[in-house]
Amino acid sequence: MNLRETVLARLNGNRLLYLDMLEVLRRGTAQVVWAGAGGVLLYDPPSEVWFVDAHTPAALEEMLPRMEGCTILTGHQMWYKDRLAVHFGFHNQQICYQSAWLEEKPPSPLPFGGELRRLDRSWAPWAEAHYSHSFGGLPYMEEAADRGMLGAFVAGEPAGFVSFHVEGSIGMLEVLPPYRRQGVGEALLRGIVALALEEGKYPYGQVFTDNGPSLALQRKAGMTLSRERLFWLF
Repeated sequence: MNLRETVLARLNGNRLLYLDMLEVLRRGTAQVVWAGAGGVLLYDPPSEVWFVDAHTPAALEEMLPRMEGCTILTGHQMWYKDRLAVHFGFHNQQICYQSAWLEEKPPSPLPFGGELRRLDRSWAPWAEAHYSHSFGGLPYMEEAADRGMLGAFVAGEPAGFVSFHVEGSIGMLEVLPPYRRQGVGEALLRGIVALALEEGKYPYGQVFTDNGPSLALQRKAGMTLSRERLFWLF
């Protein structure tokens, strides 16, 4: 096997945990910076994200000199989180579970008393204004619309939206307060999973380990959650 085939075989050994890494490889944007018996290191230039899979201290030490200029990373084993935070001087962290749709067929649409529509860039200012975890400003939301954004509408009024982050994960799922607990969130999640499958993407996202409502939504919609935790540092 060549290097790419070796890396894919390794990551497919725990497909759910590594679906984020498999997605950037699938779309052809990721660089295999290092790979060995102890792990894999990828860099994805469009998102500027480093993807770390290290099973041994020796593998981690092989990776660190190659991550010059790192400003954001995601690690797939918790044992080296603090080591990387200190090494790069990162002060922000997020602990997540990987969530993914693992079936070949898309989920069935969920009736919620409204409809889903594809949103274009003209909706980016509205989405940016209503996103409760906003970052990156209007340009990021415009690019999210280009990547694929769905809006939920009830009686013709916008009730929520969902899209893809730059590295490929499903995210930015937001339901406006008047429309919560009415099935809008689940309908949006099922809809974006179907869109991902239609476009050949791996339908996955990441959910904070302490976000009980979001974890419950993932399970209700038929997503599978990883047993392992992964982390972001930036």
